[in-house]
Amino acid sequence: MSTASRPSAERPLGVGLIGYGFMGRTHTFAHLTMPLYYSPPPVPCVLRAVCTRREASAREALRIGYQRWTTDPGEVIEAEDVDIVHICTPNHLHFDALRRAIAAGKHIYCDKPVTATLEEADALARLLPAYRQKGQVALQYRFFPATLKAKQLVQSGFLGPVTHFRGLYLHSGSADPARAVNWKSTAAAGGGVIRDLGAHIVDLLWWLVGPFQAVTCVDRIWSAQRPDADHPGQMLTVDAEEGAAALARCADGAFGVIEVSKIATGAEDELRFEIHGERGAVRFNLMDPNFLEVYDARRPDGDLGGDRGWQRIACVQKYPRPAAFPGPKFTLGWIRGHVHSLYAFLRAIADDAEPSPSLTEGLHLQRVLEAIRESAASRTWVHLPGSG
Repeated sequence: MSTASRPSAERPLGVGLIGYGFMGRTHTFAHLTMPLYYSPPPVPCVLRAVCTRREASAREALRIGYQRWTTDPGEVIEAEDVDIVHICTPNHLHFDALRRAIAAGKHIYCDKPVTATLEEADALARLLPAYRQKGQVALQYRFFPATLKAKQLVQSGFLGPVTHFRGLYLHSGSADPARAVNWKSTAAAGGGVIRDLGAHIVDLLWWLVGPFQAVTCVDRIWSAQRPDADHPGQMLTVDAEEGAAALARCADGAFGVIEVSKIATGAEDELRFEIHGERGAVRFNLMDPNFLEVYDARRPDGDLGGDRGWQRIACVQKYPRPAAFPGPKFTLGWIRGHVHSLYAFLRAIADDAEPSPSLTEGLHLQRVLEAIRESAASRTWVHLPGSG
Protein backbone atom coordinates (compact mmCIF):
# COMPACT_ATOMS: atom_id res chain seq x y z
CA MET A 1 0.00 0.00 0.00
CA SER A 2 1.32 3.44 -0.91
CA THR A 3 0.61 6.37 1.34
CA ALA A 4 0.31 10.10 0.80
CA SER A 5 3.54 11.90 1.63
CA ARG A 6 4.11 14.89 3.82
CA PRO A 7 4.65 17.96 1.62
CA SER A 8 7.86 19.96 1.46
CA ALA A 9 9.46 22.51 -0.82
CA GLU A 10 11.50 19.71 -2.36
CA ARG A 11 8.61 17.26 -2.52
CA PRO A 12 5.32 18.93 -3.55
CA LEU A 13 2.11 16.94 -3.32
CA GLY A 14 1.09 15.29 -6.56
CA VAL A 15 -2.51 15.91 -7.68
CA GLY A 16 -4.52 13.30 -9.57
CA LEU A 17 -7.94 14.14 -11.00
CA ILE A 18 -10.66 11.66 -11.94
CA GLY A 19 -13.21 13.25 -14.25
CA TYR A 20 -12.35 16.35 -16.27
CA GLY A 21 -15.80 17.81 -16.85
CA PHE A 22 -17.20 20.99 -15.34
CA MET A 23 -16.24 20.10 -11.78
CA GLY A 24 -12.86 18.76 -12.81
CA ARG A 25 -12.10 22.10 -14.44
CA THR A 26 -13.32 23.87 -11.31
CA HIS A 27 -11.02 21.88 -9.02
CA THR A 28 -8.15 22.44 -11.44
CA PHE A 29 -8.78 26.19 -11.47
CA ALA A 30 -8.56 26.20 -7.68
CA HIS A 31 -5.18 24.49 -7.76
CA LEU A 32 -3.79 26.73 -10.49
CA THR A 33 -4.82 29.95 -8.74
CA MET A 34 -4.02 28.89 -5.15
CA PRO A 35 -0.56 30.58 -5.12
CA LEU A 36 -2.16 33.84 -6.28
CA TYR A 37 -4.94 33.96 -3.70
CA TYR A 38 -2.86 32.77 -0.74
CA SER A 39 0.67 33.94 -0.05
CA PRO A 40 2.04 31.48 0.73
CA PRO A 41 -0.26 28.57 -0.16
CA PRO A 42 -0.64 25.89 2.54
CA VAL A 43 1.39 23.27 0.67
CA PRO A 44 3.12 23.10 -2.72
CA CYS A 45 1.21 21.00 -5.26
CA VAL A 46 1.83 19.85 -8.82
CA LEU A 47 -0.73 18.57 -11.34
CA ARG A 48 0.34 14.99 -12.13
CA ALA A 49 -2.38 12.96 -13.82
CA VAL A 50 -5.94 13.24 -15.09
CA CYS A 51 -8.44 10.52 -15.95
CA THR A 52 -10.99 11.36 -18.62
CA ARG A 53 -12.80 9.42 -21.33
CA ARG A 54 -12.70 12.31 -23.80
CA GLU A 55 -9.52 12.94 -25.77
CA ALA A 56 -10.42 16.60 -26.30
CA SER A 57 -10.63 17.06 -22.52
CA ALA A 58 -7.31 15.27 -22.12
CA ARG A 59 -5.62 17.62 -24.58
CA GLU A 60 -6.97 20.61 -22.67
CA ALA A 61 -5.80 19.17 -19.34
CA LEU A 62 -2.29 18.61 -20.71
CA ARG A 63 -2.21 22.13 -22.10
CA ILE A 64 -3.23 23.55 -18.72
CA GLY A 65 -0.50 21.70 -16.84
CA TYR A 66 -1.26 18.03 -16.11
CA GLN A 67 1.72 15.84 -16.94
CA ARG A 68 -0.20 12.84 -18.34
CA TRP A 69 -3.68 11.43 -18.91
CA THR A 70 -5.42 8.08 -18.90
CA THR A 71 -8.87 6.53 -19.21
CA ASP A 72 -8.20 4.21 -16.25
CA PRO A 73 -8.98 5.68 -12.78
CA GLY A 74 -6.71 3.08 -11.19
CA GLU A 75 -3.68 4.50 -12.98
CA VAL A 76 -4.31 7.83 -11.23
CA ILE A 77 -5.26 6.45 -7.83
CA GLU A 78 -2.37 4.00 -7.55
CA ALA A 79 0.35 6.19 -9.06
CA GLU A 80 3.31 6.63 -6.71
CA ASP A 81 3.61 10.33 -7.54
CA VAL A 82 -0.09 11.09 -6.79
CA ASP A 83 -0.81 12.07 -3.18
CA ILE A 84 -4.22 13.78 -3.54
CA VAL A 85 -7.05 12.17 -5.51
CA HIS A 86 -9.82 14.49 -6.70
CA ILE A 87 -13.08 12.67 -7.47
CA CYS A 88 -15.15 14.68 -9.96
CA THR A 89 -17.09 11.92 -11.70
CA PRO A 90 -20.85 11.31 -11.91
CA ASN A 91 -22.25 10.33 -8.52
CA HIS A 92 -22.57 6.58 -9.14
CA LEU A 93 -18.82 6.35 -9.81
CA HIS A 94 -17.77 8.01 -6.53
CA PHE A 95 -17.79 4.98 -4.28
CA ASP A 96 -15.44 2.80 -6.31
CA ALA A 97 -12.94 5.66 -6.58
CA LEU A 98 -13.29 6.38 -2.84
CA ARG A 99 -12.78 2.72 -1.97
CA ARG A 100 -9.66 2.45 -4.10
CA ALA A 101 -8.19 5.76 -2.91
CA ILE A 102 -8.72 4.76 0.73
CA ALA A 103 -6.99 1.41 0.08
CA ALA A 104 -4.11 3.24 -1.62
CA GLY A 105 -3.69 5.59 1.35
CA LYS A 106 -4.30 8.80 -0.61
CA HIS A 107 -5.72 12.13 0.51
CA ILE A 108 -9.19 12.53 -1.02
CA TYR A 109 -11.08 15.61 -2.21
CA CYS A 110 -14.49 14.44 -3.40
CA ASP A 111 -17.30 16.28 -5.11
CA LYS A 112 -20.73 16.11 -3.49
CA PRO A 113 -22.71 14.00 -2.75
CA VAL A 114 -20.13 11.64 -1.34
CA THR A 115 -21.97 8.55 -2.66
CA ALA A 116 -24.98 7.83 -4.86
CA THR A 117 -26.94 5.53 -2.54
CA LEU A 118 -27.47 4.77 1.12
CA GLU A 119 -25.95 1.31 0.63
CA GLU A 120 -22.75 2.88 -0.68
CA ALA A 121 -22.73 5.32 2.23
CA ASP A 122 -22.95 2.40 4.66
CA ALA A 123 -20.11 0.62 2.86
CA LEU A 124 -17.97 3.75 2.98
CA ALA A 125 -18.68 4.15 6.70
CA ARG A 126 -17.16 0.71 7.26
CA LEU A 127 -13.95 1.79 5.50
CA LEU A 128 -13.37 5.10 7.25
CA PRO A 129 -12.25 3.92 10.74
CA ALA A 130 -9.03 2.54 9.23
CA TYR A 131 -8.44 5.56 6.96
CA ARG A 132 -5.51 7.67 8.16
CA GLN A 133 -5.25 10.36 5.49
CA LYS A 134 -7.29 13.54 4.95
CA GLY A 135 -10.62 13.40 3.17
CA GLN A 136 -12.92 16.33 2.43
CA VAL A 137 -16.15 16.84 0.50
CA ALA A 138 -16.29 19.85 -1.84
CA LEU A 139 -19.21 21.83 -0.37
CA GLN A 140 -18.00 25.25 -1.39
CA TYR A 141 -20.89 27.34 -0.07
CA ARG A 142 -19.55 26.92 3.45
CA PHE A 143 -16.51 28.89 2.30
CA PHE A 144 -17.84 32.30 1.31
CA PRO A 145 -17.01 35.10 3.78
CA ALA A 146 -20.74 35.69 4.29
CA THR A 147 -21.53 32.08 5.17
CA LEU A 148 -18.42 31.83 7.36
CA LYS A 149 -19.68 34.98 9.12
CA ALA A 150 -23.10 33.35 9.60
CA LYS A 151 -21.41 30.35 11.22
CA GLN A 152 -19.40 32.68 13.48
CA LEU A 153 -22.59 34.45 14.61
CA VAL A 154 -24.39 31.18 15.27
CA GLN A 155 -21.48 29.83 17.32
CA SER A 156 -21.31 33.05 19.33
CA GLY A 157 -24.95 32.68 20.38
CA PHE A 158 -26.12 35.72 18.41
CA LEU A 159 -29.34 34.01 17.32
CA GLY A 160 -30.17 32.37 20.62
CA PRO A 161 -32.38 29.28 20.38
CA VAL A 162 -33.51 28.81 16.77
CA THR A 163 -37.27 29.00 16.26
CA HIS A 164 -37.43 28.06 12.58
CA PHE A 165 -35.55 28.35 9.30
CA ARG A 166 -35.92 28.09 5.54
CA GLY A 167 -33.56 27.35 2.69
CA LEU A 168 -33.86 26.91 -1.03
CA TYR A 169 -31.72 26.27 -4.06
CA LEU A 170 -33.39 27.01 -7.39
CA HIS A 171 -32.31 26.62 -11.00
CA SER A 172 -34.41 27.02 -14.15
CA GLY A 173 -32.44 24.83 -16.56
CA SER A 174 -35.11 22.12 -16.78
CA ALA A 175 -38.17 24.39 -16.88
CA ASP A 176 -38.40 23.86 -20.66
CA PRO A 177 -39.83 20.33 -21.10
CA ALA A 178 -37.80 19.92 -24.30
CA ARG A 179 -34.47 20.86 -22.70
CA ALA A 180 -31.80 18.19 -23.19
CA VAL A 181 -30.45 16.63 -19.98
CA ASN A 182 -27.64 14.28 -18.92
CA TRP A 183 -26.96 11.66 -16.23
CA LYS A 184 -28.08 14.07 -13.48
CA SER A 185 -31.67 13.24 -14.42
CA THR A 186 -31.33 9.47 -13.99
CA ALA A 187 -31.72 7.58 -10.72
CA ALA A 188 -29.24 4.90 -11.83
CA ALA A 189 -26.44 7.48 -11.98
CA GLY A 190 -27.33 8.94 -8.58
CA GLY A 191 -29.03 11.95 -10.11
CA GLY A 192 -31.99 14.03 -9.05
CA VAL A 193 -32.28 17.52 -7.67
CA ILE A 194 -32.28 16.36 -4.03
CA ARG A 195 -28.80 14.90 -4.32
CA ASP A 196 -27.56 17.61 -6.68
CA LEU A 197 -28.77 20.99 -5.40
CA GLY A 198 -30.14 19.60 -2.14
CA ALA A 199 -26.67 18.53 -1.03
CA HIS A 200 -25.62 22.18 -0.83
CA ILE A 201 -28.59 23.77 0.92
CA VAL A 202 -29.15 20.82 3.28
CA ASP A 203 -25.46 20.90 4.22
CA LEU A 204 -25.56 24.63 4.93
CA LEU A 205 -28.65 24.33 7.13
CA TRP A 206 -27.30 21.24 8.91
CA TRP A 207 -23.99 23.09 9.49
CA LEU A 208 -25.69 26.24 10.80
CA VAL A 209 -28.79 24.95 12.60
CA GLY A 210 -27.76 21.52 13.76
CA PRO A 211 -28.82 17.92 13.07
CA PHE A 212 -32.33 17.11 11.85
CA GLN A 213 -34.48 14.58 13.70
CA ALA A 214 -36.98 13.81 10.93
CA VAL A 215 -37.93 14.91 7.41
CA THR A 216 -40.90 14.71 5.09
CA CYS A 217 -40.94 15.61 1.40
CA VAL A 218 -42.95 15.91 -1.81
CA ASP A 219 -41.29 15.88 -5.25
CA ARG A 220 -42.09 16.15 -8.93
CA ILE A 221 -40.79 15.05 -12.31
CA TRP A 222 -41.80 17.81 -14.70
CA SER A 223 -40.94 16.11 -18.00
CA ALA A 224 -40.62 12.32 -18.06
CA GLN A 225 -38.89 12.22 -21.46
CA ARG A 226 -36.15 14.59 -22.58
CA PRO A 227 -33.47 14.69 -25.30
CA ASP A 228 -30.28 13.01 -24.10
CA ALA A 229 -27.43 15.55 -24.05
CA ASP A 230 -24.84 12.76 -24.05
CA HIS A 231 -26.41 10.88 -26.98
CA PRO A 232 -27.79 13.33 -29.60
CA GLY A 233 -30.93 12.11 -31.32
CA GLN A 234 -31.97 9.86 -28.43
CA MET A 235 -34.49 10.44 -25.66
CA LEU A 236 -33.70 9.98 -21.97
CA THR A 237 -36.24 8.74 -19.42
CA VAL A 238 -36.21 11.16 -16.51
CA ASP A 239 -36.75 9.03 -13.41
CA ALA A 240 -35.19 11.34 -10.81
CA GLU A 241 -37.02 14.29 -9.28
CA GLU A 242 -36.68 17.76 -10.88
CA GLY A 243 -38.22 19.65 -7.97
CA ALA A 244 -38.82 18.89 -4.29
CA ALA A 245 -39.92 20.55 -1.07
CA ALA A 246 -39.21 19.16 2.40
CA LEU A 247 -40.00 19.91 6.01
CA ALA A 248 -37.22 19.22 8.51
CA ARG A 249 -37.64 18.96 12.28
CA CYS A 250 -34.90 19.24 14.90
CA ALA A 251 -34.86 17.54 18.30
CA ASP A 252 -35.33 20.88 20.11
CA GLY A 253 -38.52 21.68 18.18
CA ALA A 254 -37.02 24.00 15.57
CA PHE A 255 -38.40 23.30 12.10
CA GLY A 256 -37.63 24.42 8.59
CA VAL A 257 -38.67 24.36 4.95
CA ILE A 258 -36.20 23.22 2.30
CA GLU A 259 -36.94 23.62 -1.41
CA VAL A 260 -34.82 22.51 -4.37
CA SER A 261 -35.72 22.81 -8.02
CA LYS A 262 -34.40 22.86 -11.56
CA ILE A 263 -37.82 23.88 -12.89
CA ALA A 264 -37.99 27.29 -11.18
CA THR A 265 -38.67 29.60 -14.11
CA GLY A 266 -36.63 32.80 -13.91
CA ALA A 267 -34.06 31.50 -11.43
CA GLU A 268 -30.35 31.55 -12.21
CA ASP A 269 -28.30 30.14 -9.30
CA GLU A 270 -30.63 31.03 -6.45
CA LEU A 271 -29.38 29.61 -3.15
CA ARG A 272 -30.92 31.34 -0.11
CA PHE A 273 -31.31 30.69 3.58
CA GLU A 274 -32.94 32.52 6.46
CA ILE A 275 -32.63 31.46 10.10
CA HIS A 276 -34.72 32.97 12.91
CA GLY A 277 -33.81 32.78 16.58
CA GLU A 278 -35.02 34.22 19.86
CA ARG A 279 -32.41 36.98 19.84
CA GLY A 280 -31.82 37.58 16.14
CA ALA A 281 -31.86 36.34 12.58
CA VAL A 282 -29.53 35.94 9.58
CA ARG A 283 -30.21 35.62 5.87
CA PHE A 284 -28.11 35.10 2.74
CA ASN A 285 -28.72 35.10 -1.02
CA LEU A 286 -26.13 33.62 -3.38
CA MET A 287 -27.16 36.11 -6.06
CA ASP A 288 -25.95 38.87 -3.71
CA PRO A 289 -22.98 37.00 -2.20
CA ASN A 290 -20.98 39.94 -0.90
CA PHE A 291 -23.35 40.56 2.01
CA LEU A 292 -24.79 38.75 4.99
CA GLU A 293 -27.96 40.30 6.40
CA VAL A 294 -28.41 40.18 10.16
CA TYR A 295 -31.16 41.30 12.53
CA ASP A 296 -30.47 41.92 16.21
CA ALA A 297 -33.71 41.69 18.22
CA ARG A 298 -31.92 43.02 21.31
CA ARG A 299 -31.47 46.48 19.83
CA PRO A 300 -33.97 48.98 21.25
CA ASP A 301 -37.32 49.40 19.59
CA GLY A 302 -39.32 52.60 19.93
CA ASP A 303 -40.85 55.55 18.13
CA LEU A 304 -40.17 55.50 14.42
CA GLY A 305 -38.53 52.09 14.74
CA GLY A 306 -35.85 52.85 17.30
CA ASP A 307 -32.55 51.21 16.33
CA ARG A 308 -34.01 47.99 15.02
CA GLY A 309 -33.78 46.75 11.46
CA TRP A 310 -31.90 44.44 9.13
CA GLN A 311 -28.19 45.26 8.74
CA ARG A 312 -26.11 44.32 5.68
CA ILE A 313 -22.60 43.22 6.68
CA ALA A 314 -20.12 43.78 3.84
CA CYS A 315 -18.28 40.46 3.95
CA VAL A 316 -17.06 40.80 0.33
CA GLN A 317 -13.62 39.03 0.14
CA LYS A 318 -12.62 39.65 3.75
CA TYR A 319 -10.99 36.26 4.24
CA PRO A 320 -8.40 36.02 7.01
CA ARG A 321 -4.75 35.98 6.03
CA PRO A 322 -2.90 34.56 4.21
CA ALA A 323 -5.60 35.39 1.66
CA ALA A 324 -4.14 38.42 -0.08
CA PHE A 325 -5.48 38.60 -3.65
CA PRO A 326 -7.24 40.49 -5.12
CA GLY A 327 -8.05 42.26 -1.82
CA PRO A 328 -10.84 42.42 0.77
CA LYS A 329 -12.94 45.10 -0.95
CA PHE A 330 -13.40 43.46 -4.33
CA THR A 331 -16.62 41.69 -5.30
CA LEU A 332 -16.91 37.96 -4.82
CA GLY A 333 -17.46 35.37 -7.55
CA TRP A 334 -18.97 31.87 -7.48
CA ILE A 335 -15.68 30.08 -7.99
CA ARG A 336 -13.98 31.88 -5.09
CA GLY A 337 -15.76 29.60 -2.61
CA HIS A 338 -14.25 26.60 -4.38
CA VAL A 339 -10.76 28.05 -4.05
CA HIS A 340 -11.18 28.65 -0.32
CA SER A 341 -12.68 25.18 0.15
CA LEU A 342 -9.58 23.63 -1.42
CA TYR A 343 -7.39 25.97 0.66
CA ALA A 344 -9.05 24.64 3.84
CA PHE A 345 -8.37 21.07 2.70
CA LEU A 346 -4.70 21.76 1.94
CA ARG A 347 -4.41 23.64 5.24
CA ALA A 348 -5.67 20.53 7.04
CA ILE A 349 -2.99 18.45 5.31
CA ALA A 350 -0.28 20.96 6.20
CA ASP A 351 -1.40 21.16 9.86
CA ASP A 352 -2.25 17.45 10.19
CA ALA A 353 -5.75 18.52 11.24
CA GLU A 354 -9.21 17.09 10.56
CA PRO A 355 -10.69 18.70 7.44
CA SER A 356 -14.28 19.90 7.36
CA PRO A 357 -16.63 18.98 5.79
CA SER A 358 -14.95 15.61 6.27
CA LEU A 359 -15.94 12.37 4.57
CA THR A 360 -17.75 11.48 7.81
CA GLU A 361 -19.73 14.72 7.58
CA GLY A 362 -20.43 13.83 3.96
CA LEU A 363 -21.92 10.54 5.14
CA HIS A 364 -24.19 12.34 7.62
CA LEU A 365 -25.34 14.60 4.78
CA GLN A 366 -25.91 11.58 2.52
CA ARG A 367 -28.20 10.00 5.11
CA VAL A 368 -30.27 13.18 5.32
CA LEU A 369 -30.58 13.33 1.51
CA GLU A 370 -31.58 9.67 1.31
CA ALA A 371 -34.14 10.15 4.10
CA ILE A 372 -35.63 13.05 2.12
CA ARG A 373 -35.81 10.85 -1.00
CA GLU A 374 -37.36 8.01 0.99
CA SER A 375 -39.98 10.38 2.36
CA ALA A 376 -40.82 11.63 -1.12
CA ALA A 377 -41.46 8.04 -2.19
CA SER A 378 -43.45 7.01 0.89
CA ARG A 379 -45.17 10.34 1.60
CA THR A 380 -44.43 9.85 5.31
CA TRP A 381 -42.15 11.34 7.94
CA VAL A 382 -38.76 9.60 8.01
CA HIS A 383 -36.69 9.65 11.18
CA LEU A 384 -32.93 9.91 10.83
CA PRO A 385 -30.62 7.33 12.44
CA GLY A 386 -29.65 8.25 15.99
CA SER A 387 -32.23 11.05 16.19
CA GLY A 388 -34.40 9.32 18.78
